[in-house]
Amino acid sequence: MAILGTAIGGKELVVKILGPTAEYLGDELRELAVKKITNIKNIFENAEEKLGDRINHEGKVPPKVLKGILDDGAWCEEGLQTEYFGGVLASSRTGVSRDDRGAYFVSMISRLSTYQLRTHYLFYHLLKQQFNGEEINIHIETNWSALQMFVSFETFFDSMDFTKEEEHNWYNLLTHAIWGLDKEELITGFSYGDKNHVSKNFAAAGTDGILYQPTQMGVELFMWAYGHGHENSNGFFDKNLVFPNEHDIKIGEGISTKKAQAQANALQRTSETHFPPLGGF
Repeated sequence: MAILGTAIGGKELVVKILGPTAEYLGDELRELAVKKITNIKNIFENAEEKLGDRINHEGKVPPKVLKGILDDGAWCEEGLQTEYFGGVLASSRTGVSRDDRGAYFVSMISRLSTYQLRTHYLFYHLLKQQFNGEEINIHIETNWSALQMFVSFETFFDSMDFTKEEEHNWYNLLTHAIWGLDKEELITGFSYGDKNHVSKNFAAAGTDGILYQPTQMGVELFMWAYGHGHENSNGFFDKNLVFPNEHDIKIGEGISTKKAQAQANALQRTSETHFPPLGGF
C-alpha cells in the first residue's frame, strides 16, 4: 500500500478513498507478490531440469531475456506456459552475450493464449510422431505442404481437456487457436470443418477435423520450449531427439495427408479386380 501511495501521491489518499477497505489492499498485494515469485521459481526449476549438465558449463542469459521472463512469466500459472518459458530460459543460456533470440520467443509465448499454446504443443508432437527419423529440410517453405497433417476434431477436443463450461464453447476455442497460430506464423495452409469440407483438400479424410501445414517458426518455437533452441531446427525429425510429454496431455494420433493418400492409392490398386475379356459362345 505504501508503494501504491507513493505512486499516486500519498498513502493517506489511498486510505481516504478506500476507507477500511484499504486494509485488504496490503494483504492482496502481498499475496500477489508471493504468487509471482512462485511462478518465477517454477520457471527456473523447469529451466534447471532442461539444462541438465549444461548448467555447469560457462554461459549467461542475456538481460533482455531475463526481463521478459520476470515481466511475463511471473503472471503464468498454467503448467504448459511454465514449460515453454522454462525451455526458452534454458535455451537462452549461452556463451554468446548478444544472443537474445529468447526475448523474441518470450514475447511470442506471452501473446499466445493457453488454448493456442496447447494447440501448438499438440500439432508439433503429432508432426514429430508422423515424420520421426526422416530427413526433411524445414527451412524450405515448399516442403511444408508435403508435411500437411490431418487432426480429427475428436483428437483436438480430447487434448484440450476442456471443462464442462468450455465444452459448450469448444468450436469457438478451436477457431481462436487455429487463427492465432496462423497469425504468429506457427502454422500455415490450414483448413477445418466437417468431413465434406475437409475432404476437398484431403480426399482420405474419414471424419470432421483440421488440416494444417507446419512452419519453420513453429518447429523453432517447439525446440526452444524444450531447451534445444541452439540446435538446428532441421534436427527436429532426428530419432535421437526426444520430446517428452511431461504433462501427460492426450496427444492421440494425427495423419500425414501425403502418406495417407499414398496408402489409399496403393490399396486401391491392389484391390482392383481384373476380369478376362468377354468371349462368345
